[in-house]
Amino acid sequence: MPTDPRPRREGSADEAAALAFAAADSQTEPASPGAAAVTDASAHDLQAAREARIRRLLDFEAGWTSHGGAKARAIRAEFGWTTTRYYQVLDGVLETTEALRHDPMLVRRLLSLREGR
Repeated sequence: MPTDPRPRREGSADEAAALAFAAADSQTEPASPGAAAVTDASAHDLQAAREARIRRLLDFEAGWTSHGGAKARAIRAEFGWTTTRYYQVLDGVLETTEALRHDPMLVRRLLSLREGR
């Protein structure tokens, strides 16, 4: 039985979960071709919101012990997700450049833990 980790495929469920998390509440379409300036501002706002969500997730992961009690309860209270969903989203977020920019040490530690499994 091989013990090597499975190779990651492009478009995996983890990446889809991370993209869904990052794009939450971001379904806007321009009303007319003249709305290009509004679209640029909206794109900037969406990018800022995505980065804020990634920071929130990584900050929680870095300091979840300060919440006290079981991590599963803290995940449910903070995000309203099951632990399975939380780890799916976290796994996908680890692949983003925003995550690496926000907390490179945490991201590298989590990636090395993931590779060790």
